Amino acid sequence: ESIIRLLKPNLKLSNWVESAGFNWFSGSLDVLLAMDESAVVLHEPAHINGIPKIIISRQSVHLWMYKMLLMDSLHYLTNSKINFPLTRHIQIDIDDIFVGSARLTKEDVIALMQSQNNLANLIPGFRYNLGYSGSYFMKGTSQENEGDQMLLDFKDKFNWFPHMWHHIQPHKFHNVTELVSRMQKNYNFAMEKGLPINGGYSVAPHHSGVYPVHEQLYTAWKQVWGINATSTEEYPSLYPARKRRGFVYRNISVLPRQTCGLFTKNLYYDEYPGGSEKMEHSISGGEIFETILTNPISIFMTHMPNYCCDRLAPYLFESLLSFVTCFTNLKVTALDPLEVSQKYFKLFPEERKPVWTDPCKDHRHLEIYSPNKSCSQLPDFLIVGPQKTGSTALYSFLKLHPNIVSNNPSPQTFEELQFYSNDKNYLSGLDWYKEYFPVVNSSIVMFEKSATYFDGENVPHRAHKLLPAGKIVILLLPPEDRAYSWYHHMRAHDQPTSLNYSFDQVVRASSISPKDLLALKSRCLEPGKYALHINKWLTYYRPKQIYMMDGVQLKQDPVTAINNLQKFLEVPFVDFKSKLMFDKRKGFFCPIVNGRKKCLGKGKGRQYPPLEEDTRNFLLDYFDQYNTKLVDLLTQHGFPVPSWLLSEEE
Repeated sequence: ESIIRLLKPNLKLSNWVESAGFNWFSGSLDVLLAMDESAVVLHEPAHINGIPKIIISRQSVHLWMYKMLLMDSLHYLTNSKINFPLTRHIQIDIDDIFVGSARLTKEDVIALMQSQNNLANLIPGFRYNLGYSGSYFMKGTSQENEGDQMLLDFKDKFNWFPHMWHHIQPHKFHNVTELVSRMQKNYNFAMEKGLPINGGYSVAPHHSGVYPVHEQLYTAWKQVWGINATSTEEYPSLYPARKRRGFVYRNISVLPRQTCGLFTKNLYYDEYPGGSEKMEHSISGGEIFETILTNPISIFMTHMPNYCCDRLAPYLFESLLSFVTCFTNLKVTALDPLEVSQKYFKLFPEERKPVWTDPCKDHRHLEIYSPNKSCSQLPDFLIVGPQKTGSTALYSFLKLHPNIVSNNPSPQTFEELQFYSNDKNYLSGLDWYKEYFPVVNSSIVMFEKSATYFDGENVPHRAHKLLPAGKIVILLLPPEDRAYSWYHHMRAHDQPTSLNYSFDQVVRASSISPKDLLALKSRCLEPGKYALHINKWLTYYRPKQIYMMDGVQLKQDPVTAINNLQKFLEVPFVDFKSKLMFDKRKGFFCPIVNGRKKCLGKGKGRQYPPLEEDTRNFLLDYFDQYNTKLVDLLTQHGFPVPSWLLSEEE
């Protein structure tokens, strides 16, 4: 396989060498590319010292060439593990057809069809995608109305997709019925005029309602059009453009959209922002060329005015594709939008699940966020568990504080929303999550408790994306006690494996044991490897955002535990001495509500036989290395070490 794959030997300043020798202190190297009799790219074969190398000199070649050479080097040296295929897929959308003041005349429509033919010579099967708003049809000057009519006369030459009827941003519609009514008008227009709309693709004006998600838009899209794909430049954020990604929501594929440097007001070559030289540079190895180079799929956003006046968009794309064809070995293909979406998520399946961010923390997102939605319906801190460490007791205690409010309970999971750890809940969207929280003023601190968060694989990342300034509360109980409590929790829920095996049999299960037994063993022991999971939280949150609570202290002296936690949460101090009372029958502290003791239900604070000494010693040995790592981690980051952990280490 040729090492240099992307770059064509078609550069005026370069002398390409098929094979040549080059003296090097370690032996003979292959010259892959020379310029002005100087070597630019050298290959050191593996037989010289066991490590193959590609050496790129610092000759004055174009930066875009360096990037291509670097990509080829990575492809070759990793045996294609870092893979840069030669095929690129391109889609060019023309938004705002029939909309605005700078519209197409008959001459512009003829030029548009010629441009499409020119691009089709470089990209077989290429067609422009025209996005229309029907209410503005034939509402221009006489010349523009002739252009509108010509577009319809040649409608079968293009692909079409719907915008909104009046080009109004969908996030401004809270009532889905009204949104459906507006879309239906655009649908009726398409049927009346015979527009060939069969691609299941749509784009919202200004990408409104796509991300941040406006549920009403997705519902209306499905109901009126049966939409299966859209695109946006807003996910996860507008800038930097190179980090735009795709996701799937409500069975609609949302693809990343790229800008091409042309916006609605860019009509004339000499008035290009930054000067025409900037556009020429973008074409000839600059930003838009790099977009094609580094993205296997590029969906470009343009606007109708870019195709009138000086017709900048046709010039830009024809020049770009000519440059790509001339100087690279890239094969550029055209697919319809649904084929593009299928191809995209085949290449990037890991992007199918969205990662939610707070719309109120991004000024661009806030501009296209529904005015009927609140910015104060997200928690300030999370109690993340782990399970069976006293998180429910802590939850019930904190609710006694006048400045602390929790989420409303879920019908399925009660006080735990399990949003970040349960894919079904998480993929239900941000609106689903926020509906469980009241709208509060700035004096109130809100929290959520879900003990499944602590060791959830994606939880720290998801939580940090949505709550980057949030606080995290972690409870630490002796891991052997936590494991034993979990086992009895399973027995109380009639879990078959826990009923069929003793706790000792569970924790001593070997690799050849039945799968159900190994699964129960894992749920008993894995969360107790505290340092492993805390490190994942520390990857996203700073130590000062995390509070380590001693679970033993919470059980034996909750007043002190809660009083100390209040400082971390920065809430007005309330002495919990008058809010908690010990229940001798239950064996734990209970909240005092309206002057009466209100203990947790019978499912909490269960009484069960003491842990057998032999099993406890086995678990102390098992967790010893993990507890040592925990002490080191807590000490390193300035967290207090729980008293039970110090005694076990001794």
